[in-house]
Amino acid sequence: MKLKFVILAGVFLVLSCRVTTHSVPDIEGSRIVEDNQGLTNYLFQTRLQRPTVKTWFKHYLNLEREDDLVRSKVVLFPELKKEFFMTVDVKDDREVYTAIPVAETFFNNILGHDDESVVDNDNDDNTGPIKFFVNIQVSDVDGVDHISTSSLYSSRVRIYLEKLEYEFFEYQKNFKALP
Repeated sequence: MKLKFVILAGVFLVLSCRVTTHSVPDIEGSRIVEDNQGLTNYLFQTRLQRPTVKTWFKHYLNLEREDDLVRSKVVLFPELKKEFFMTVDVKDDREVYTAIPVAETFFNNILGHDDESVVDNDNDDNTGPIKFFVNIQVSDVDGVDHISTSSLYSSRVRIYLEKLEYEFFEYQKNFKALP
């Protein structure tokens, strides 16, 4: 009798659980990824929110406005006297879950509750915490993707981006408003 009860409880537990419909994995370190347009991006995760990240990059790149983070002209290597276009995009994403309400529906039917009397308060319960990602593209006037290995400047640009990421994480480590 105990075994049947345990199995029945296990079945209802499984049927009433949440299933992830949109997963957002954490990123350790950084990644080089290709987007839908075929451009190579330097991507890393941060705990800081969008306005703080944009302000840091604005100051780091000596830009006047945060809007300048889209295709800002930056001289990465002064000895080359070559201008690069750097785009810094801070994106956020969160996991989304869906409930499988089989057990809840079953018990509501047994107890005589109708669906209209049940208030749906679990909108916030169907998402995970917000995760922030920094996405950087580096190109030039001719549209050449300089993070891509086909670029002559690829290794230098990647080293520069690793240094930039390191300095950003040092800032993040010392940021006072983190939870």
